[in-house]
Amino acid sequence: MYFFIASFIIMISASLITIRVLTAYSHFPISINAFTACLVVLGWSAPLIIGVVRRYNLLEGEAFNYFHWLAYALFGFVFILFCLLMARDFLWFAGYKIAHLGNFVRPWMNPKAETSLNIANLFTLIVALLLSVYALYEGMKTPRLVEVTLQSPKINTPTDIVILSDFHVDRTTPVKRIKQLSSRIKGLRPDVVLIAGDLVDDRVSAMGEQIEALKQIKAKYGTYLVLGNHEFYSGLSQWLPTFQRLNYRLLYNDGASIPSLNLYIGGIPDVNTTRFSNSIMRPNLYGTMRHSRPEEYKILLTHNPSYVKDIYKGAVDLAVSGHTHGGQIFPFHFLSKHANQFLSGMYDVKDMKLYVSNGYGYWGPSMRLFAPSELVLLHLEPQK
Repeated sequence: MYFFIASFIIMISASLITIRVLTAYSHFPISINAFTACLVVLGWSAPLIIGVVRRYNLLEGEAFNYFHWLAYALFGFVFILFCLLMARDFLWFAGYKIAHLGNFVRPWMNPKAETSLNIANLFTLIVALLLSVYALYEGMKTPRLVEVTLQSPKINTPTDIVILSDFHVDRTTPVKRIKQLSSRIKGLRPDVVLIAGDLVDDRVSAMGEQIEALKQIKAKYGTYLVLGNHEFYSGLSQWLPTFQRLNYRLLYNDGASIPSLNLYIGGIPDVNTTRFSNSIMRPNLYGTMRHSRPEEYKILLTHNPSYVKDIYKGAVDLAVSGHTHGGQIFPFHFLSKHANQFLSGMYDVKDMKLYVSNGYGYWGPSMRLFAPSELVLLHLEPQK
């Protein structure tokens, strides 16, 4: 409830600020200003509108898919526009004050000068539109392959592991995109596939074709999965048996050894979602790693990277996370880093390594701005 209240307040505040900056000091016809205001409000309220349409099945099939894409694209555009307007006005007012103090101010420098403001607004709108188109391209293109190599004396044979995170498959996800992913994974011939949460983002009943396609994500020694926050939001009771049918090994405060690789893989549920649950539901690192042997290379799957601060020394060699999306749309990077302590890539934490994936998909707008999506191929090699 608090999340929805906060989201509604942000939606109203951001809409009013954007509308005021774009229309308050201009003398455009009232029809243009009204159209601008409606577009801004629709953009900021798009997630709420999409949620209502989906919940009550007001649109279905391809009609919903197109509506979903367009509404979220508008949301992404107004977010980028809002950020540009705030940055522009901060720099503009600061520059105007400096010019005023230096006694070289000119009338056109005034941020409230109508002609200057109209030109600046037009320029900002064009830049926002271009950045949005670029972000859509980045979000919808085939994610890059990131290869990471780690060495350890515990590894006795070269091992390839695919790391997948934050695909956010829902009813609008094209089946061919899932098949493309499974074909890529098959071509990489991994020993293990690790899924660090938020694989799905919709109800089981709405995703028949997508679920069938997900069956093809597999590896020689198995596919291992932990729950992200969106699995909890999407009807966990239905997804648990579905993951079993997909032949995914769900790790919920437990782990599994792969003796031939001298590897132990443990997994915990999303720490934020289970924080206020009963003790059985909460992450339990001791229970997760209790069956591991000291000589094994130990990997922990934890959707949220902030959990690594609770990992005791010697428990884990490598933690694998997602959740942050690498920020997804700049400048959300700063908020994501602040909220999760880590953002993207490899980190040294205590006596272990932490890898935070940008994720394969996206949440909300099919956009990525300076946070490219990725599929990760981890090479574990014996210490030379």
